[in-house]
Amino acid sequence: MKRFKLIVKRVVQIVPILLIVTLLAFFLSNVSSGDVATVTLQSRGVQPTEQNLAAVREELGLNAPLPVQYINWLKKAVQFDFGISFQTHKPVSEEIFARFPATLKLALAATLMSLVFSIPLALLSARYKDSTADHTIRILSSVGATIPDFWLGLMLLYLFGVVLKIVPVISGSKLSNIFLPAFTLSVAYGATYVRVLRSNLIEVRRFDYMKAARARGLGEGKALAKHGLKNALLPMVTLIGINFGKLLSGQIATETIFSWNGIGKFAVDSMKVKDLPVIQGYIMIVSITYIAINLILDILYMYIDPRIQSD
Repeated sequence: MKRFKLIVKRVVQIVPILLIVTLLAFFLSNVSSGDVATVTLQSRGVQPTEQNLAAVREELGLNAPLPVQYINWLKKAVQFDFGISFQTHKPVSEEIFARFPATLKLALAATLMSLVFSIPLALLSARYKDSTADHTIRILSSVGATIPDFWLGLMLLYLFGVVLKIVPVISGSKLSNIFLPAFTLSVAYGATYVRVLRSNLIEVRRFDYMKAARARGLGEGKALAKHGLKNALLPMVTLIGINFGKLLSGQIATETIFSWNGIGKFAVDSMKVKDLPVIQGYIMIVSITYIAINLILDILYMYIDPRIQSD
């Protein structure tokens, strides 16, 4: 019952956050540079004139005061109706959700890939602390954490697409082409996980249950992998969840470089032509996803560590 009350309290706390997000999404996108009516006409191949501009503003509801536009937009937004895209003339929600699976696949692949190589490296680094292997892994992880994903993506695409011709330069969103964009994203996240997990593993080595495991004859490496790893990974749940939320928001540079048709690339293409409904819908859906993941993490932690209490 106590946990249920805490969960309800968390959900209630989300409401004002979402309201602030709607205000920012609507007003910031409206005050950004460029005239929506002019851009819309140009995208349709029509020369802007005073008459055409007035007609488009009436069509898009841009003549009403901003507060009125916001209220009208909010009434529909709570139903996930963000209007019709100025460019594709299709519902924004339909366009975004059609691209969301591609972003989800990429996020899952990048997260899995980052954990696959970060866990063994962290175990090795912690097991042989202050050794040559440890110093090498720490240097590589420091470098990996600072490499810009757009630069790494371009280098990988040039190497494997142009020089070696192993992958097509314009690959699209096929599952068979997911390795390079996923690896590009996994490097920085995986490098961070190596550093954090190494520190956690070194910390748990001093715990009594680890001493007991070694006393029973388990080697240091086996004791870390069998008993220490689970407890060292628990503090990383929040970090992994937050990073997964970032990945779900669409990795603009990586999706663009590898022609991955996710929501990040779609958002950038829409920003270029000031497609307001898409921009607003993208901000809202990404924000809701990010907030939902944080809520799930809060709930998960309540069960992982019952000592956690809400203020």
